[in-house]
Order: sequence, then structure tokens, then C-alpha cells
Amino acid sequence: MEWEATTFGRPVLALVLVASLALFPVFFIPSGPSMWLAGMTFGYGLGFVIIMVGTTIGMVLPYLIGLVFRDRIHVSHFVSLVTTNLD
Repeated sequence: MEWEATTFGRPVLALVLVASLALFPVFFIPSGPSMWLAGMTFGYGLGFVIIMVGTTIGMVLPYLIGLVFRDRIHVSHFVSLVTTNLD
């Protein structure tokens, strides 16, 4: 994590942290180290804002992905229920 803090400038690091906080939960990767780095680098106030923005996007993304595939999930579940009840 130290290489992130030294390689990127503060605005780019903030965007990288928001992106990692948003995308890691989608792929079941822990985002705790990114939260720690945001807090240590940007302090309580701005670190909190970065963490809140990233985690909010990270909660909305799986919801939107599920919303897109909702009809397919319900239709396939309904079809499997109907075909098992016909036998």
C-alpha cells in the first residue's frame, strides 16, 4: 500500500481509492486496506468522504447488476418450478 501513496498524486490516489472501494466488493475482495490507506493519507474528514463515496458506489453496483439480470433469474426459477411440478 505504501507504493500507492508514493506513486500517485493526491487527486489520482483519491480516484484510485474510490474505484477500489467501489469495485472490490463486486468481486468479493476485501476493501479494508483501501479504507485504511484513505484514512492514513487523507485524514479523518477527507478520508471519510472518500470512503463513503467509494462504498456507496460499491453498494449500488451489485444492485444495478442484479436489477439488469432480475428478469432472467425470476424466469429461470419459475420455469424450473413449473417443469418439476409437471412431472
